[in-house]
Amino acid sequence: MAGELSWRLLQAIREQAAAEGETIARAMGFHVPPVDPFKIIAEERRIFARGGDFGDAFDGRLEYQAPQFLLFYNTKYDRWPHAGAHHPKVRFTAGHELGHFYLDEHREFLRRGGGPHRSFSEFRSEPVVEQQADWFAAGLLMPEFLLGPVVNDDPSATLDAVKAAREQFDVSLTGVLVRWVQLSHFPCATICVAPHGRIKWGFVSEGFGRARGYRSLRGAPMQSPDARKFLAAEPGCTKFREGSGVGVAHHWIDLPCGDLGVKEYYLSIPYRQDMMVFVVGDEDEVASLVENDCDGNGDFDDDD
Repeated sequence: MAGELSWRLLQAIREQAAAEGETIARAMGFHVPPVDPFKIIAEERRIFARGGDFGDAFDGRLEYQAPQFLLFYNTKYDRWPHAGAHHPKVRFTAGHELGHFYLDEHREFLRRGGGPHRSFSEFRSEPVVEQQADWFAAGLLMPEFLLGPVVNDDPSATLDAVKAAREQFDVSLTGVLVRWVQLSHFPCATICVAPHGRIKWGFVSEGFGRARGYRSLRGAPMQSPDARKFLAAEPGCTKFREGSGVGVAHHWIDLPCGDLGVKEYYLSIPYRQDMMVFVVGDEDEVASLVENDCDGNGDFDDDD
């Protein structure tokens, strides 16, 4: 019970950070996508920003040198193909560091003399402050008032729909896949798989939560035969590839009350050297499962 309560508190903290990111997007006048974090930085006179190739040292870094905050962002990801001035990963990093600036406790920690720390953005870090900054960036770049109607327009989400949103919002596939699941009312999940084939982390939508499928099987070996075949074709994830297959929800999600067939979409992300899996279930099948096997309490958790 205590572990569950602490998880719920963490989830509330992350959701609050996303809401604050959305508030900044709206306050800065972004009524259509994409939201430009560098425009926000330019208008925020307390921030001096500098980009550079910092190798593997960090994705971003914010420090306080009175009276200014210095924001560093790693441009090494700009080597990968991108349409705008920066790769979407760099844009997410800028949003992440803005989270450290706009979230009151983060900013005040630096102003009171707290030392800067290296940030690795886009859902790669465990510390709560880093998770908060990631969720802030997701809310800033993909606010619910802009992306939510797109996500919930069709219960049968496809990878093509996700990719169209990626282009519209100028975000990475990883970023939009995570945010899509955070906002979706329908059964879907985003799973990150390491090159060795174990599930690193995952986000599960409200739709699967209705069938008590609350969390991904973090740390478990990937079981889906189609997904394993995809990864085996290029296990290092050093080249961008995509594919699809079919499977069952319990290969990805802790689903205690029956099982569901799912559609699986696979992406090999070379700059992360990870495999992303977008898992989509059928709304009617979830409803049937709830009616026959589950208690139907509608309670759900969103992230692993």
